Formats: sequence, structure tokens, C-alpha cells
Amino acid sequence: MAISLLIVGHANTGKTSLIRTLMRDQQFGAIDNRSGTTRHVERIDLIIDKKPILHLIDTPGFEDSIGLWQTRKYEAQAHESGHNWLSYAANAPELTLHFEQEQKILKQLSNCDIILYVIDLRYGPLGKYLDEIDILTCANKPIVPILNFCHVQPNYAREWQQCLAERQLHAHVRFDTVAFFFSDERKLYQTLQSLMPDHYDQLNNLIKRREFDAEQRLKKAQHALMHMLVNSATYQLPCRSAKPQPSDIQQFEDHIRSLEQHFVAHCLDIYTFQTSDVVLRGLAINGSQWQQDIFDADTLKNWGIQTTTVAATGAAIGASIDILSAGLTLGTATTLGALIGASWQTGQSFKSSIINKLRNRAILATGSATLITLLYRGAELINHLHHRGHATQQAFTIEDAKPPTKEEIARYSQLFKKLAQRTEWNQEDTSQELPNHSLIKQLQEEIIRLNDRD
Repeated sequence: MAISLLIVGHANTGKTSLIRTLMRDQQFGAIDNRSGTTRHVERIDLIIDKKPILHLIDTPGFEDSIGLWQTRKYEAQAHESGHNWLSYAANAPELTLHFEQEQKILKQLSNCDIILYVIDLRYGPLGKYLDEIDILTCANKPIVPILNFCHVQPNYAREWQQCLAERQLHAHVRFDTVAFFFSDERKLYQTLQSLMPDHYDQLNNLIKRREFDAEQRLKKAQHALMHMLVNSATYQLPCRSAKPQPSDIQQFEDHIRSLEQHFVAHCLDIYTFQTSDVVLRGLAINGSQWQQDIFDADTLKNWGIQTTTVAATGAAIGASIDILSAGLTLGTATTLGALIGASWQTGQSFKSSIINKLRNRAILATGSATLITLLYRGAELINHLHHRGHATQQAFTIEDAKPPTKEEIARYSQLFKKLAQRTEWNQEDTSQELPNHSLIKQLQEEIIRLNDRD
């Protein structure tokens, strides 16, 4: 049988947000900065292997707990038990006019196993909040305080912890519905295990499934980033002449942007977010949702990437494209002979480049500066989505990203220079496996290192 969790708290503390994050569902309920967004009781089940594990019951927020608690002192109720008073307060017609929302909460108290009391740490333990706890205590049900907005600074965490300890509520859980960490969710389930030992194995299976799902999402996103970087590094566009024309440059840049665009959309799908959750500068996705221009010199500079060594010329080309147009220093016959004698893989890597050089046609390829920017943007996006709560209302921007060090830039440049030689690895179908090669493994290690850095 599933555990029934009643989500309660003052208006606008993040009750619906908690359920959205636990369910990984942005569509559940309504969220707004205005008080009292939830006006009715709603229920949703957390299901694993077609079996409900948790019944999550969302309730309206307390609006006048001080007034409601005063009714406890009515002469007719003063000597009643807390349970009897709750029964009276939940159903008394004379209280409905002033405590309609509170009555919706009280009527659910007898039907739940555990009460999750959501606290907004941006506010201190005022009298109205303490009255809410006193009201809930009358139900004689386990209460687990949920400390929301715990990553906001400053906050009142210390004051709340002291206040809860005075009321013997020591098993509180830090759970930020905006800055999400799975360790917080695990702590919540472990707390439920201690309160509901008969459901220990059931909750343990839930923890393992959640951990597995989180690992799979991260691996899929990292794999998508690897594909995007390999395809960007190995893509080459032959021009119509020795000097790239504006149309050539536009075609090339559009292709690289489309690779990043596909990567972003894929990551949002993996983590079940929407395009409106990511807003950057310059590269449009569905109405300018993805907006930072990877071919803009200022963008590269902001990431701490110097572009003076890039072999491109002309302001329109910028720092993002290498032009492979150097003449052949070996004789044509020698070069072609070397190609004929080389392995098929090596021949495929260099044949088109040399042929286009012989035809005096420039070849556009992605420069290391842009590839490093793509790497960091992608890693920052993955980091954010992996810790983004599904109740978050603010779109993600990359303005606070950490720039690479000089040592990292040198290491990445060397890696991408080697990857650029493997043009046979360029593939339109990103579902295909990448080659089992040391360069791919090195790229994977760099991505994992960046994701572990936070």
C-alpha cells in the first residue's frame, strides 16, 4: 500500500513546487508568486513499475492560522482533546466563512500517514507559522518539516532549526525546489523509512530507481554533448573559391548553430523541461529561446578564450572558423601516392581536404576557440538541468559560467586539433555509437570533469 503524504504549509511556501520536483512534472498544479495560488486539494501518485509508492496530496495554504488557533480556546473546546477540536474545526459551519481554506486542510489530516510541513526559509519563525505547527500537532500524525529555499542567502535556517527542536521536530529535511540536489530527496525518503518501517523496502527501491534514473539522464546528456562536439570539430565546408564568400560563412555558421540547437533541445527533453527554461544570447530556438552567439568575438573573450592564433582572416569570419587553404608543400604525385597507400580510414580523413586544395578552394572548419566555448556552454547547461527543480520559474542564463583556465584551454585546443583530423567520424545520426578511440575517451573524461567541478 502506498504512503499518503499530506503537503501543508503557509500560503506560497512552495507546496505545489515540492510535488512538481518530486514528480519531475512542470505541469502539476499552479505556481505563482501571489499568495493562495492553490485553492483546492489535489492528489497525484508517484508510481514505480506500475505500482503507486506515494500518494502526494497538495493543499491550499494556511491564511489565518492565528484566528483558527484562537477557536481552540473557545469555552466549548478548551477541554476537548486536540483530535476532537480538529474534528470540530474541520466541519463547523460557523467557521467556514473565515476559515474555508483551513478547513480543506483539516479534513485531509485524518486521511494521511505523514504530514510534510513546507517552510520558506526566507522568512523567520513568526507566530502564525508556529500556530500552524500547533494546529497540525493536534492530528497526532508524524510531521516532517521541509526546509525550502535553503540555498537562498541570507535565510533563517538556524532560527527555524532551533524553533523546531523546541517542538521535538528534529527530523527536518532540507529540500530546495529550485536548486535541486538528489541527496536532499534521498534524505526525505530515508526519513520516511524511519517513520514507516513497514515500507522500508518499498522506499529503498524508490531510492535506487531515482538514483538510477538520475545517472541515466546525466549519461545521456553527456553523450549528446560528445556527439555535438565531435560533429562540430569534424565538420568541413568546401567553399566555391580560395576566399570564403559571405554565403559560405553563413552556411557554415548555421550548420554549427543547428548542431548546438539540436543538443539543447535533446537535453531539455532528457530532463523533461521546456524551451522557455533556457534563455541565452544570439542563437535562436523557437523564438530566440537560445541566445548566445558562439561566433561572436566578445562571447569567446568572455569565456577567457584568446583567438589570436586562429587561422581565419577577415572581420566577418571572426575567431570561430579555421580556413584550411595552405598550399601543398609536397609534390602532387607524392601526396596522392601517399593517399593511395594509406589505410581507408586515413584516406577518408584527408582526401577531400587535399582535393579541394588542389582545386584552390578554401575549406571552412570550426576553430578551437568556438569548440571550447561549445564544450563549456554544454557542460554548464547539463550542470544546470541536473540540479534544476521542476518548479523553477526563472529561465537559465549562462552569464555566471566559470571560464576555463589557460591550462585547460591549451589541453582542449590540443584535443580538438586532433579530433578535427577525424572527418570520417562526422555523422548525421546521433543515435549511432561514437568510435571506441582514445580521443573519444579523452573528450568524455573532460566532460565528466567539468560536470563534477560543481
